[in-house]
Amino acid sequence: MRHHPKVKGLKFKSGVKRQDKVNARVRYIEGDFTASEIKSFESLFEAVPEPITKEEIESFMRKLKGVSLSSDAFFPFRDSIDHASKFGVEYIAQAGGSVMDDEVVKACDEYEMAMAFTKLRLFHH
Repeated sequence: MRHHPKVKGLKFKSGVKRQDKVNARVRYIEGDFTASEIKSFESLFEAVPEPITKEEIESFMRKLKGVSLSSDAFFPFRDSIDHASKFGVEYIAQAGGSVMDDEVVKACDEYEMAMAFTKLRLFHH
């Protein structure tokens, strides 16, 4: 969604820090502000941005194609693949190593997604 014209067109005040801009874009897309959050959010802009509608988000997301998705761990269940299919994901890179890898690969095959196993796991817990 960060490439949606409304998101790209947000007019931040001079001096707003990069991470504050990142957070503001996320909150703008989510749109679920408390009363105190909205005041803080609005203070970041030259002019208060017009809200992005659910319909605008859905329309934009339906047009996405060729999206890549990666994980520094693995996708242990196919539900992540099912969900990704709704957002134009065609390419997946993941560490692999889950006991459910075969099920996840099958889901990718069903959606004609290419999946590569990196065999490099950066996320440990």
